[in-house]
Amino acid sequence: MSVLIFIDTAEGHVKKASMEALTYGADLAAQLGTHAQGIVLGTVTEDLTALGKYGVKKIHQVADQALDHFDAGSYSAVIAEACGSTGANVLVFSNTVSGKAIAPRVSAKLKAGLVAGAVGLPDTSNGFTIKKSVFSGKAFARVNVATPVKIIALNPNSYRSEEHTSELQSRQYL
Repeated sequence: MSVLIFIDTAEGHVKKASMEALTYGADLAAQLGTHAQGIVLGTVTEDLTALGKYGVKKIHQVADQALDHFDAGSYSAVIAEACGSTGANVLVFSNTVSGKAIAPRVSAKLKAGLVAGAVGLPDTSNGFTIKKSVFSGKAFARVNVATPVKIIALNPNSYRSEEHTSELQSRQYL
């Protein structure tokens, strides 16, 4: 059981929304008593070990040049496969253009519940209930996810990006 976070990139650089998703995923993993892992697709020019300061223990990189250019179908297939191979039961995406394209596809492949537009950590005291933005941000809803695999798409700028004291333990190529 773990939390797998999609690290979105553009032209080899990690996007700001990914830092928020990493912090969110690490905080969620701590809440669930497990560990956070990240997954990045394609060639990345930045030092991925620096992402360990956001709380992830391991980063999986699929360094295939075919993934250097965004393709929602290819990305979702790789992420769904990585979810199975890592044993992750919670996936975190940024609710950005790429996250909105990938998360529903991964949800369908894994038959997983998806909450898009999350604005806070889930309440796990009685199930797995996530607060999300609705009506263009004018209201909030609480959604309970009961599937074995859960997918959360975090709204950008809804969760702070902060450094943790832990460091990256390993980097693995899938």
